[in-house]
Amino acid sequence: MIKYIAFGATALALFATPAQAEVKTITEQGFSTLHSADVLAKPDDVWKRLLAAKDWWNPAHSWSGSTAGFYIDPQAGGCFCELFQEKDKDGKLSTKGSVEHMRVIFSQPGKVLRMRGSLGPLQAEAVTGTLTVAMEPLKSGAGTRVSFSYVVGGYMRFKTADIGPAVDGVLREQFDRMIKPLGKVVGTDTTEKSDDAKKPDTKAPAKTDPKKAAKKTDLDAAVDAIEPEPKVGKPENVEADDAESADQPE
Repeated sequence: MIKYIAFGATALALFATPAQAEVKTITEQGFSTLHSADVLAKPDDVWKRLLAAKDWWNPAHSWSGSTAGFYIDPQAGGCFCELFQEKDKDGKLSTKGSVEHMRVIFSQPGKVLRMRGSLGPLQAEAVTGTLTVAMEPLKSGAGTRVSFSYVVGGYMRFKTADIGPAVDGVLREQFDRMIKPLGKVVGTDTTEKSDDAKKPDTKAPAKTDPKKAAKKTDLDAAVDAIEPEPKVGKPENVEADDAESADQPE
């Protein structure tokens, strides 16, 4: 795991490549993903945006179906948590439960926030996930390079070849939602296709294996592979103590 000491040379290695989004590694024991982009905002502004998770995290990937109860306490031991809130007959909000998404293990405002936790369906598995969010001023002074680096390892019932790309896709969505109002620095995002890549392919389409084409690779498919139950568009419950089968949230 990369160590950050006063955001030194090891941290800068995270920014040695252009903006990108990909699954970096996949093994039978785990996987790692990386999402990064150059934004127009200053590091302190990125930091403020990051801590306001309720404003950018997609409610579809919450336990309660809402991000109104999301908060991040940006200090070692602090919680990235979600409160289950309900309104009574008088419209007054009350907390009916909570869940910990991640726990802060390193915090350096405007530079690094590292949290440990197994997101979504990984929470029910014997795995550990570490998310490092890093911010570095661009040498040009035009803005900040910001990244999400998530490393997962341990025993899980999922196939890493399925769950890795699925988790990567969900994190990419959250990353994009977080940086959207910050504005991207033009010309640094390698996820944008080049002019040549945008031209239609005139070659005959390659034959696809019907079995492979029908196979799901998203997070729903990965969860269904170990806990096959129909999705009903509502937040799922955590697995009960009596070991009865239950869906896990994305």
